[in-house]
Amino acid sequence: MTAISGDRPSLLSGLIELVLPRACVGCGDLGTAWCPTCLRVDFDPVLHRPDPCPPGLPPLTTAATYSGSVRRAVLAAKERDRRELDRSLGAMLAAAIGLLITSQQEWPSQFGQLWLVPVPASRSARRERGRDHVSDWTRWTVRFLQAADIPARSVTALRRTTAGLDSVGLAADARAVNLRGAFSVGPVRRPPPDAMVVITDDIVTTGATLVAASTCLSAGLDLGPSQLGAVVVAATQRDRTP
Repeated sequence: MTAISGDRPSLLSGLIELVLPRACVGCGDLGTAWCPTCLRVDFDPVLHRPDPCPPGLPPLTTAATYSGSVRRAVLAAKERDRRELDRSLGAMLAAAIGLLITSQQEWPSQFGQLWLVPVPASRSARRERGRDHVSDWTRWTVRFLQAADIPARSVTALRRTTAGLDSVGLAADARAVNLRGAFSVGPVRRPPPDAMVVITDDIVTTGATLVAASTCLSAGLDLGPSQLGAVVVAATQRDRTP
């Protein structure tokens, strides 16, 4: 008997794709994972501050509202292993980073490197999903930025600790308490003085996760406030500001 090794969820997903044609996560039309029309309708990068905005939240941009085809694409890629959506989600993060760079007057007009630091999934989430989806999207983001001559790189600087349980359903204050000590800095060198560090994540609700991540990076890498920013694919509708 021949042994089958590798990522079994990915293998199954690939085999199913051979049998069933891809359908747009927005309108359901066959032949594409996410048609340009649906993506164009829902894509709307903006500067964002949750309301209420937690202290310590770095400058933040989001590519869309967490609704419509964007919500379905995030859930499909994250929970149902629709990896063919990773490219589009990475491109959305790249566009949000472009807005972040051009909107921050305190950021230098010239910087040496752009470090993209994905918010890591928990160990249990990685086991359940078979991957760390934000890291995968961020690798696509780096490709798009490098194609635009932006010196970007993905840096695995954050690690999950045993602190911080699932925050789904918690209010803003409870999320902040729950996430204290949820991250640590991995074995990476401090970035150069002219580097900018941008945290990447899938969704922002209260901003507590991004605050916890940025607080950890600031202390662990000795970063100044003007060196940090954050981008997400989507912001939940109740907290998004125009």
